[in-house]
Amino acid sequence: MATPSLATQGSSMHGIPFILASAMVVTPFAVATADQSTAPAPIRLAVFPFELEDFSAAAAYIPPDDVDREQLRLSTEEARRLIAQSGRYQLVDVGAVNDEAAKTGKLRDCGGCEAKIAAGLDADQSMIGIVTRISRTDYAVTYKIRDARSGALVDVEQTDLRAGANSAWSRGARWLIESVGIVLVAAAVFGGSKAQADAPVLAVAEIQYSDTSGEVIDQSAEHFRRLREFEASLRTDLTASGKVRNAALDCPPNACSVGEIAADELLDKAQAAGAAYLLISSFHKVSTLVQWAKFDIVDVKTRNVVFNRLVTFRGDNDTAWRHAESFIVRQILDHEEQ
Repeated sequence: MATPSLATQGSSMHGIPFILASAMVVTPFAVATADQSTAPAPIRLAVFPFELEDFSAAAAYIPPDDVDREQLRLSTEEARRLIAQSGRYQLVDVGAVNDEAAKTGKLRDCGGCEAKIAAGLDADQSMIGIVTRISRTDYAVTYKIRDARSGALVDVEQTDLRAGANSAWSRGARWLIESVGIVLVAAAVFGGSKAQADAPVLAVAEIQYSDTSGEVIDQSAEHFRRLREFEASLRTDLTASGKVRNAALDCPPNACSVGEIAADELLDKAQAAGAAYLLISSFHKVSTLVQWAKFDIVDVKTRNVVFNRLVTFRGDNDTAWRHAESFIVRQILDHEEQ
C-alpha cells in the first residue's frame, strides 16, 4: 500500500477509543556488549500502591468502598510479587513515604512526582499502577515506570477488562507483568536509555486546538497549559526511549502549530533544524467529555505521511491528557519498532 501524502492522508485514518485501547508493547532491549557472564545489579524499583480513577457515571455518588480498596491492595501485592520473582529488580520499601499525593492515592495526578519520591528513597525507577473504571463492568489496568533521576517515562503498558468485576483487577495486573513483560524493561536500562547517534531526528510542532463543545465555562487557559505540557512530555518521553532524537523548530512561542503555519512551511522549518521527521498534531473537543486527537508523522524529505492516528479520549482534565500522551508515545514507538 502506498504511503499517503500529506494532502490525502486524512481519509486513511481510523478511530481508536483511547480509554479502552490496549497499548500492549514489549520494549525490545539491547544486548549487553560488556562481560556477558557478569549479571548486572538489579534495578531498585519503588512500586507504589495501585490507585483507582473512576470515570463511570456512578462516580459522583458512589465513592470507592472497602472492596475496591482491598482489590487495589491485592493488585499491588501481586505486582510486587511477580516483579521480585523476576530477579531483575530489587523492591524499595515505600511504606514510610509521607508525600500527600502518595498518602491520598493521587500519584497519577501529580505530573510524575512519584519519580522524585522514588529518588528520595534511593530507587532507580518508580512504578505506579492505575485501575481505570469506565463503568461498573469495564476497567483498564495501566502501569507506568519512570526514571527516578530524570522523571522520564521508561515504559507504560495498559490492558482492558471487559465484563469484569473489581476482583479481576489483580488478574489484569498479573497479565500485564507476565504477558507484556515488565521484566524486559529492566534490560532496556542495562543497555542504556540515551538516544543512539543514529536514531532518527524528530521535530514536534505545537498542537492545533479547536473547541466546538459549546461549554459555558471558559477553559482556554487550562487548554493552553495542557497543550504545552503535552508537547513537552512528547519530546521528553520519545527521546528517553533512546529511539528518537529531538530537534527544535525555529518558531515564535505559541505560534508553531499547523493552525498558525502552513504544513509545508513547518516541514521547511523541520528540514532546517536537521529533522528527518515532523510530528503534526491537532486536538478537537467535540463535547464536554469527548476529545479527538489527530497525529501525523511526516517524512520531511518526501513529504509523505509515515504514521497517522486518530484517537478519541474521554475527559478534559490533567489525568485524561496525560493518559492520551502516554498512549500516543507507545503507539509511535511501536510503529518505529516495526
